[in-house]
Amino acid sequence: MIDGLNNYRCSPYCSTQPCSGPTGPTGATGPTGPTGPRGFAGATGSQGVQGIQGVPGPMGPTGPQGVQGIQGTPGATGPQGLIGPTGPIGPTGLQGQTGATGATGPTGPTGPTGASITLTIGTVSTGAAGSAASATITGSAPNYVLNLTIPQGPTGPQGLQGSIGPTGVTGPTGPTGATGPQGLTGTTGTAGATGPTGPTGPTGVTGPTGPTGPTGDTGPQGLTGPTGPTGDTGPQGLTGTTGTAGATGPTGPTGPTGATGPTGPTGPTGPTGPTGETGPTGP
Repeated sequence: MIDGLNNYRCSPYCSTQPCSGPTGPTGATGPTGPTGPRGFAGATGSQGVQGIQGVPGPMGPTGPQGVQGIQGTPGATGPQGLIGPTGPIGPTGLQGQTGATGATGPTGPTGPTGASITLTIGTVSTGAAGSAASATITGSAPNYVLNLTIPQGPTGPQGLQGSIGPTGVTGPTGPTGATGPQGLTGTTGTAGATGPTGPTGPTGVTGPTGPTGPTGDTGPQGLTGPTGPTGDTGPQGLTGTTGTAGATGPTGPTGPTGATGPTGPTGPTGPTGPTGETGPTGP
């Protein structure tokens, strides 16, 4: 607490609870928070009372020219005058623009089906190297024969040896041949006597230990085990002696401004103002 001399002193409450310093100055205002969502539109108010008619306004501007009247009936044709002398020939006028393409005429009737043409290959000859190729067609409609002469091309360079192809699939097994005649059974020999079992040989000398192999790569890190349970809270320690009042800490930043509340309903529409006076009619 603070006494009349603005000295900081602890109240009796501080004997059991830590004393806090005086309140610091208010911090700068934090940034404005985002605008809240737009509220629902209010109900439309009732229409106001019709105002009294206003004083007539000044004369308006002259209105646009009226539509041209209907053309009168042509008068009677007068007598034809005397034919005047022929004037000189005027210069040739500019060529007019090309007219629009006329509509496509109707499709003519389908002509009779012609005879089917048959083209067969006749002779195919090999010409000399470097000569021009030629083709001739003989015969008469509808049967024609195409004869070709193709010059021999120069011998190309020897190509690279191709890779060995894959081994072919093994063919199916041929049929089993006929069983040959069974040979004569030989005479059974006498069974020899079983020899004695030889003694077990001595155990060989153990070979030297091989060199230690290189250390293998470090395996991946195992999964993190579950967090153990929180231990019990220890007993509260004894309250220490009250220290000297520390310097006032800086004021913390002001928290963000809360969201803007919804927009209130729209008020009723005001009464309609008086109508201005009607101006005089233009000429």
